[in-house]
Amino acid sequence: MTTVSTATGPLRPRVRFTGLARLSPRAGVVAAALLILIFVMSFALPVITGYGPDQFIGLPYQPPSLAHPFGTDGFGRDVMIRTFTASRVDYLIPLLIVAISVAIGSIVGVAVTLIGGFAEWLMMRITDAIIAFPFLILILALVVVFGQGVDVAFLPNGTIPIIVAVVLTGWAYYARLARSQALSLRGMDYITAARIMGYSTTRIVFRHITPKVLGASVSYAIGDMIVVMGLIASLSLFGAGIAPPTAEWGQMMFEGRSVLGQYWWVTLFPLVFMIISAVSLAAIAERLVARLEGRAR
Repeated sequence: MTTVSTATGPLRPRVRFTGLARLSPRAGVVAAALLILIFVMSFALPVITGYGPDQFIGLPYQPPSLAHPFGTDGFGRDVMIRTFTASRVDYLIPLLIVAISVAIGSIVGVAVTLIGGFAEWLMMRITDAIIAFPFLILILALVVVFGQGVDVAFLPNGTIPIIVAVVLTGWAYYARLARSQALSLRGMDYITAARIMGYSTTRIVFRHITPKVLGASVSYAIGDMIVVMGLIASLSLFGAGIAPPTAEWGQMMFEGRSVLGQYWWVTLFPLVFMIISAVSLAAIAERLVARLEGRAR
């Protein structure tokens, strides 16, 4: 997860590609369009070509050609289709994880700030303890307990341990960020007026403070998606990632690691798409930060 700086001090190093994002004021728009294009193609390509991501369509390890621009992998599957299809997992799972973390952390952080006293002190100590715990160990422990065969709704096997572990630790960062934002808001006149009018703490939290806190959290959340995307990919090295045969960039690179010297395309194209996605997300995050800072001035 990435780090933010607040009135209470730095929370964690934030992913920054400032120079890249400032090349053009439209960098964020171009980056968003590129991500949308990749995601749309993940559904369109199988329909256009008539091949599924797990379908054997030719001989193993065929080099890039007109028929198969990204070549085939060790099972004779089309690497281009699998690379685009993998964006469904590598975009949606980080988005789901970050959305849950932001929602829980923001609500908890704002609520304890308004309540104050011992509840606020206790929650901050809990978040400190959670942040200090290495969530990679938690993920591996959950994989050992639940295994990769947990099948829930539309989620691919191996996803649940990752979601649970990252959310259990990730919400704490957003709770601290929300608290720092809420501290500056709770003394505002409109919050004082809401208290005088007898509004409940729940109403003040959800209607008056949380929406403003979420605005500041979104840019950091997009940066966190880069970290979660990299985490999901790297977990394949430990056998704790998304279970095959689901197309996922980390899993695809892991499968091609032993033949990288001969059949480079199996690993290269997933890596390129992952880098493109990470840089695009960073550009979007930077543009949002720039807009928020501009409004603050």
